[in-house]
Amino acid sequence: MDSRLARRVAWLILYSCCDAKDRGGSATRCIGSEMGTNGDRFELMRLFVRIAEARSLSAAGRLLGLSQPSTSRQLKQLETMLGVQLVQRSSAEFVLTDAGVQFLSAATDILADWDAAAEAVRLRRDELRGPIRVAAPVATGQTILAEIAARFLRQQPAVSIDWRLIDEPGDLAAGGYDLWIRAGPIRDQSLIVRDLWRAERTIVAHAGHARVQHPIELEPYSAVQLVTYVSREIPLETTDRQTMTLLLRPSFTTDNIYAALVAVREGVGYGILPYWAVQADLDSGAIIELCPSWHPPAVTLSVAYLQARFRPARVKIFLEYLRSELLRTGADVLPTGSGISLDKPTKSSV
Repeated sequence: MDSRLARRVAWLILYSCCDAKDRGGSATRCIGSEMGTNGDRFELMRLFVRIAEARSLSAAGRLLGLSQPSTSRQLKQLETMLGVQLVQRSSAEFVLTDAGVQFLSAATDILADWDAAAEAVRLRRDELRGPIRVAAPVATGQTILAEIAARFLRQQPAVSIDWRLIDEPGDLAAGGYDLWIRAGPIRDQSLIVRDLWRAERTIVAHAGHARVQHPIELEPYSAVQLVTYVSREIPLETTDRQTMTLLLRPSFTTDNIYAALVAVREGVGYGILPYWAVQADLDSGAIIELCPSWHPPAVTLSVAYLQARFRPARVKIFLEYLRSELLRTGADVLPTGSGISLDKPTKSSV
């Protein structure tokens, strides 16, 4: 069965399997009539696609709010209707059969057609509706990004967001994620990746720290190292293109930005942190900026999503809203006269 034929068969199954009673005949049922309405058939097809993406019945069931026995039973129902085995199940592996591979392609196209058509009708009523599942970085995901998501939901009350704080979500399809937002590069070539925002950073220390103007003077001092984004050797640059490398002597290392900020506030050492995280402390005088004319590289906030023929309008509009709000937020947190331009181009991860 080639892909075009598989797709045609899938459509025929959706619209031709019905009770003989529904056509005015006897109560004898045709294959698959136990599936009920066409909507039920769409949901079985959607379940199969989710199972294939997650490569696990239990994982697919969790994403759709089904128990493992219910997921297995519905998959068997679909296989019975089609008259073929779609999945080879064993304790060791999960593999689609040849029929399963063909039907997956057809089912994916059909669901994309259906979702696009249904959304087009809704959008004619100016209505955005449905869930968005997002993997967001732990630090900005509980501050700046969470605030933006909350404002979006106030504007779009029919949309819901499943907001997960996780820096490395792994397989986006298996996790059911629409978007993955990450601070730093995303190197998965199977994903579409776009830059969202550049988080500019600065060198900060406790207010009692010596007020150093040149980075070379920092080398004898202890440092607080945020290991996620700061190596032991940090390139620095001025606005007039002077460069040097700062060698850190860390006395406190952590992978959590808030722990690093606490250590800096307590005078453990100087640190390299983003303006969005330290601006309030700079304004209050709790910490000071060191070597203000020397700038560490910015950390790029990127968003990734699966390549798909159909992407819901709610996801696209949320992404546009997120980008515009981040640009506005960036303008709010950069200090006046910093010499840093938000319009400076960044190299795309793709």
